[in-house]
Amino acid sequence: MRVNLLFGFLGSGKTTLARRLLQTDPQGRKMAVIVNEFGDVGIDGAILKGREEGDSIDMVELTSGCLCCTLKGSLLTAVEELRRESNVDIVVIEATGVAEPEEMIETFSDPSLIELYEMGPMVSVVDSPKFMKIREMLGPFYEAQVRNADTVILNKIDLSDVDDLETLRREIVALNPGADILFAEQCDVDIDNMLFRDESRVMAAALGRAKEEQVVDAHDDHNHDHRHAPAQSFVLDASASVSRDALELFFGELSKNVWRAKGFTRLDGEPALVQFTMGQLEIAPAEQRDGYHMVFIGSDMDQATISGGFTSMMTGGVK
Repeated sequence: MRVNLLFGFLGSGKTTLARRLLQTDPQGRKMAVIVNEFGDVGIDGAILKGREEGDSIDMVELTSGCLCCTLKGSLLTAVEELRRESNVDIVVIEATGVAEPEEMIETFSDPSLIELYEMGPMVSVVDSPKFMKIREMLGPFYEAQVRNADTVILNKIDLSDVDDLETLRREIVALNPGADILFAEQCDVDIDNMLFRDESRVMAAALGRAKEEQVVDAHDDHNHDHRHAPAQSFVLDASASVSRDALELFFGELSKNVWRAKGFTRLDGEPALVQFTMGQLEIAPAEQRDGYHMVFIGSDMDQATISGGFTSMMTGGVK
């Protein structure tokens, strides 16, 4: 069974790419997509649902943890169940946006697993207009997602000018000279080319990366605090109806410590999907659902202040 790893920082477009995977024909092979949510409430899984019955693609959601550490056992269990019970040919694993890839590469390069799984191309999605800002903020945590990739998708090119994109391309090449670089809007890329690259080349590269990491970590006890960005998350109830003006005002005044917020609420009485990424707010219509929640992800967030402002907005306005 083939395993493809999908990385990208919060809001880069990984879920959009996963949605495209769920809508593609994987060359007659059966595919499954495993989605890892950092927060306690799964939002991406709800975004990805809605496939027609009989589709050859399954979606599995793992929440409240990181696949590289706390959910590592759950991940391997899910992958093995898909292989044994669902006869899946390809598993695409969408890691949480704050994870580093080395641990997962090492996991699937383990001699005991190589006979069961082959490593497909690892793909990293980059938020083109925000790359420099995120890199400055997170440094090696973020760079690792580029350095380990076989394919780097420079997404949201419609929000960057030509000169900035060329500068970004050079930065990516400097970090990872061997990666294929794809330019995209809304992660609209050639899925076949992305998933079905030369397998021997990909496997050799993956094993090489894993061996390099094993040398670096030979003296380390794998302290997982260094396997993902120093992020925290919390969930707030968003079931009350709120006006668009109040919602835009709240997110416009949100602290820079909040990297990402996403969830479902009722906007002027109608269900809406809300996605906020480092100053950029997107609101889209959604279907009626049983629960409405908002997940906040960031570093050193003042949860009390954010919760107070959010509750105030939900009960009548931002104060």
